[in-house]
Amino acid sequence: MLTALSLVTSLTLHVAGALPSDTLDASLSAGIAAQDVSGLLRTQPQEWASLMAPVTLMEVRPAGLSRGADPSSEETPQLIEYSDGYFTRLTIHKWASYLTLPLFVGQYYVGSRLIDGEGSSSLRNWHGILTGAIGGLFAVNTVTGVWNMWEARKDPEGRTRRTVHSVLMLLADAGFVATGALAHESEGGGFDSSDYNAHRGVAIASMATALVSYAIMLPFFRSDE
Repeated sequence: MLTALSLVTSLTLHVAGALPSDTLDASLSAGIAAQDVSGLLRTQPQEWASLMAPVTLMEVRPAGLSRGADPSSEETPQLIEYSDGYFTRLTIHKWASYLTLPLFVGQYYVGSRLIDGEGSSSLRNWHGILTGAIGGLFAVNTVTGVWNMWEARKDPEGRTRRTVHSVLMLLADAGFVATGALAHESEGGGFDSSDYNAHRGVAIASMATALVSYAIMLPFFRSDE
């Protein structure tokens, strides 16, 4: 009823010239819409109730992301557990490695003098002492290094560097064994100069291999990790 009264009032004002035509059109549209809504309320209550039902917001998540997960969180790093023995062996390995360069320098000096024919009994004794010290050093570092390498096999950080270091040290071990064998042959062969040269060449190559392996484990060369 109120809608009809509103329409009659709007038509009267328009005829009297007090209401512009665009305002009349808006009033008629509003009245018709109100009648439609009023009829819908009386004739189709279920449809009207569905239109006025509250909207349910759906939670949208990226594909593959479970509920409660943080999209900005990074992958949890893998935790590697080391035993107390690992760090004990590592300490022994490091301290033994500090003796590598002094022993190499001393052995090279003494061995060169012996090969050049300037050797004395004392130099021969020192050559034997230094040979035993280097052999003991590499035995200790081989055991501790290989043991720790096996325990750290699941640690991805620095794995390539550790592997190269171990392979080079094992090659140096084999070279020192060959060096000792060549020295024994030279003594049994009447001090042949060719045997001594081979002995010295293999010894120098083994020392160089060991020093390269030692150098790549220094902190200066590990700055990229």
